[in-house]
Amino acid sequence: MGFLDALLGKSKLPKPKPDRLFSMSTAYITLSTNLDLKSEGAGICFKPLEASRFKNAEIEIRGLLQQSCRETNTQYVIKKDSYGYLWVILSDPDFEDLVTTIYMVSETLTEHDFGEQLLCAVFKFRGESEVFWIYNFKQASFYPFVPVPEKKRDSSYEFRLRAVMEKELPIEKDAERWYPLWDIPV
Repeated sequence: MGFLDALLGKSKLPKPKPDRLFSMSTAYITLSTNLDLKSEGAGICFKPLEASRFKNAEIEIRGLLQQSCRETNTQYVIKKDSYGYLWVILSDPDFEDLVTTIYMVSETLTEHDFGEQLLCAVFKFRGESEVFWIYNFKQASFYPFVPVPEKKRDSSYEFRLRAVMEKELPIEKDAERWYPLWDIPV
């Protein structure tokens, strides 16, 4: 950011750091062995644009998904949520394939200069309850989200998860930024 930008109050959005997604690969061992959480899929969410350049990036992503998922037997669905965001929803028994595919989608958007359109990546687990680990691209960090009925969350369980996983994942320190994502299509 230049001097004039600072003077006029303009700020640049932070660049996404999708390479931090790979920390979930090693954390998965702790999640499955120590916390008895089993993977139930993953997804990546981004805001689509009506620009032709974005349409080209979307076509490339679809082509890469078809090719990659055929090789890894990963199943995928692309759908729009009620807020207009696009979700690439993945299922695969091989957790590494989920992480790699999410990274591939995020890198493709970033290479086409649409990294700022990335909202989050979500990894869904099932244990004693449903647990989501959400990667916020803007903050380049993870946080746990444990929804319970009536659009509430199990905050005490979320804090326990943070305590166990903070050495393995770049976890968002400010719990105020642990935004709930209701009705995640994963």
